[in-house]
Amino acid sequence: NSAGASVYRTPSIIQETSATRTGTWTRKSSTSYLGGYSYSSSSVGASISWTFTGRSVAWIVSRASTSGQAYIYIDGTKVTTVDLKSSTTLYRQAIWTKTWSSSAKHTLKIIVVGTSGRPTVTTDGIATIG
Repeated sequence: NSAGASVYRTPSIIQETSATRTGTWTRKSSTSYLGGYSYSSSSVGASISWTFTGRSVAWIVSRASTSGQAYIYIDGTKVTTVDLKSSTTLYRQAIWTKTWSSSAKHTLKIIVVGTSGRPTVTTDGIATIG
């Protein structure tokens, strides 16, 4: 026996305008960024968070040799620390992803670590799949 099936998922790009920010963040404009802008912070403990409904999420960033580290929290639980450092400047990079078995409401929170000598974190939004 055999059967065919089709699965349809809805991808979405969610930018920083719909995020909640604490601490100091600077808006940067460039055609290299999603939607023409991004937000950067070098402040220890500064955070940005998105609440979304979906089954998969990717955090999209810009990376450079001066980029630092960030803590990633999902639904209030710290899941990892990511290092954005790159030997070359990179834009629109999905640096971290998470997938669940079904679609549900989640909150992704990013906290700036303040890495010595390279504290800057530049976020370009998130991508979700419903």
